[in-house]
Amino acid sequence: PGGVRRDIKGEDIPVILKMLDGLKGPLALFRDAIIDDPVIHARTKGVGVLTKQQCIDYCALGPTTRASGVKIDVRRDHPHCAYGLVDWDVITTPNGDVFDKVVVRILEMFESIRITEQCLEKLRTVPGPIDSNPKEIKAGEGIGHYEAPRGEVFHYVRSDGGNRPVRHKVRAPSFMNVITDREAVLGESVADATIILAAVDPCYCCTERMAAVDAETGKRVLSSADLIRMSQQKTEMLKK
Repeated sequence: PGGVRRDIKGEDIPVILKMLDGLKGPLALFRDAIIDDPVIHARTKGVGVLTKQQCIDYCALGPTTRASGVKIDVRRDHPHCAYGLVDWDVITTPNGDVFDKVVVRILEMFESIRITEQCLEKLRTVPGPIDSNPKEIKAGEGIGHYEAPRGEVFHYVRSDGGNRPVRHKVRAPSFMNVITDREAVLGESVADATIILAAVDPCYCCTERMAAVDAETGKRVLSSADLIRMSQQKTEMLKK
């Protein structure tokens, strides 16, 4: 990982910094509106709890595990790219419920702004071009990992010396996080299943096929649309 999609010119940096600064106020309003909302408290606090030990046992990643007090982040633990050159905080919360997973993600937006601001300042002050100079890759294999928004992404690549990999395997964080729902949903209502699943921010292509099936008849009893409807009904009930 590394680099940007397009080169950033010197005159672009003040514009981007101003835009980032302009985001802080609206994000703070959003943070306060979510964190202080009594309906959101009633709907998400104590729901879908995942303990610190459960996160460790399931090897959960990213905000899912940091919301349960596990302080891990590839950017800090194994710094890559420019992460070792900037100052930022690994956000953790102790409760591991749906509410804490929301809070971690909101607070991480502010850390993302901090990181981006520092990187832009370094681009502005470091002299000379920053080039990657890609080279021909020899035959062999390698592994790499980095911190994505949902947690650690792990790559395995094998090359035969050509310009295309002969093998490339990716383990996305959703693969590790979704399975934690087997613990988080225990004892909760069916109406809460939707927000418990959403709290780990699963990759959509992994969740579109979800359905509840009667074990004896094999017939579908609840679709994803049914679960969303039940979740919305519970929210409306709590507002009354």
